Amino acid sequence: MEPIIPVLDVSIWFIVKIFVLFALLVYIIFSVVVVRQVNLMTETLKVGLETPLKIIALTHLILAILVFLFALIIL
Repeated sequence: MEPIIPVLDVSIWFIVKIFVLFALLVYIIFSVVVVRQVNLMTETLKVGLETPLKIIALTHLILAILVFLFALIIL
């Protein structure tokens, strides 16, 4: 494929890869915020669902990190 910017020898797919990785990195930050918010919420409110909520939030964070690593390897 011909480079989109011939001087820099950069293709459009490299630019798309950078944008996708950046979006996934922002999503990981969002996942960290979710985990933090769940921890604050479970400290404030005691309703009996603290453990499942924490497990779901941590699973969400782990999956977000795994998707980022998978995209980093594959893309």
